[in-house]
Amino acid sequence: MRKLFGTDGIRGAANEYPMTIETCQKLAEAIVVKFCSPREKKHLVVMGRDTRVSGDMFSKAMAATFYSLGVNVCYESVVSTPHLSIKTAKLGASVGVMISASHNPFYDNGIKLFNESGLKLTEDEEAELEEIMSRKPSLPRATGADIGQEISGTAKDYFLYYKKIKRQFNFNDELAERVKIVVDCANGSLAAFFTKYTLNELGFENIVLINNSPDGTNINKNCGVTCPNVIGEAVLHNKADIGIAFDGDGDRVIISDENGKILDGDHILAILAASEKCDKVVSTIMSNFALEKYLSSVGIELIKTQVGDKYVSERMRETGAKFGAEPSGHVIVASHAYTGDGLFAALKVLEYMIKNRKKCGELRFFEPCPTVSKNIRVKDKSVVQDESVQRAIGKFAKQLEGRGKLIVRPSGTEPVVRICVEGEDVAELQNIADELSLIIENLRNG
Repeated sequence: MRKLFGTDGIRGAANEYPMTIETCQKLAEAIVVKFCSPREKKHLVVMGRDTRVSGDMFSKAMAATFYSLGVNVCYESVVSTPHLSIKTAKLGASVGVMISASHNPFYDNGIKLFNESGLKLTEDEEAELEEIMSRKPSLPRATGADIGQEISGTAKDYFLYYKKIKRQFNFNDELAERVKIVVDCANGSLAAFFTKYTLNELGFENIVLINNSPDGTNINKNCGVTCPNVIGEAVLHNKADIGIAFDGDGDRVIISDENGKILDGDHILAILAASEKCDKVVSTIMSNFALEKYLSSVGIELIKTQVGDKYVSERMRETGAKFGAEPSGHVIVASHAYTGDGLFAALKVLEYMIKNRKKCGELRFFEPCPTVSKNIRVKDKSVVQDESVQRAIGKFAKQLEGRGKLIVRPSGTEPVVRICVEGEDVAELQNIADELSLIIENLRNG
């Protein structure tokens, strides 16, 4: 059982357990034990962070521990999570460490880990790291020339990620020049120069950037993927053709069409499926029921996995699926990388839109089913396994069979049980959500 690692790494309020300097140091030691053997070899770790104020503190704490144990660190400073993943694989580093709490507010932070192939660690690997941390291994400190040092990430190296993206697209310059794009950078890793640089390099000149001035405390604040109304309103205000919104570390994206209507990860997955002939795609149990119906109508199988982009990635590799996504905006394109990349996914949507001379609104292939969601705060998330909860879930799932779906699950990052009901009758969905919440609340208070 993992206690520190959740759906997407370790996450919590900065300087409060588990996101403390002590945890970072112990985790760095455990990483050395598991991934940096034999000790005689000079291993390399690639590190990066997003723009939140605590990122420097945690990255330097981990780096200092690596140095003391004879491990070199390539410190990339502020980068997106997909950049960190790709750079880890390119350098053949022993592990990649991204300091980020993704879409969370600035006062949180987290740690995402990648293996030498740039893939997120498995649950078993995370559990092993926790076990090593609990043992408090006594590791010999490096001395003399064996002490680790910083291998600086250069501007040239930084551009490698963007050049990798550019090589995969060939837009019609004349058409690209006509497209007006609004980009919500979420005051995060894809803010400032590089997003605009990439779009310019691909022929897009009419670009409006918003939430593009990170100050360490405004990452994800009233912007980005968690505030979709912002990008929708900005598109309407600027009379743009398309809007693109990222999260703080750049691995998630949502799209606004020219009418201010939002296309989430489900919609983007449908667009990707239409862009190439494929017989299957991967999403999670949280994908909207309407996506499944649409894909079935065009002969594409939707393979579902548990919540978390690393599970989507694993299932894609197992099944050979070309595309995978979460409704929240993690979108994975196998030909590019097996990790979510918001910028690359947005470019794939632009590519399909321009190639087929469509408006963005014409890429809305289905309307989502109505959804009712509830989050119940609990002390013990195992309450979902209670017999009364499971009995109610079975009853309501049968009631919705063929017309919708019911998901009841513990959050991977918070002390919360999440209820999501989808179908055609909103009143029916609300009643189901209310009844289930009451059962869980009674157990919580009992």
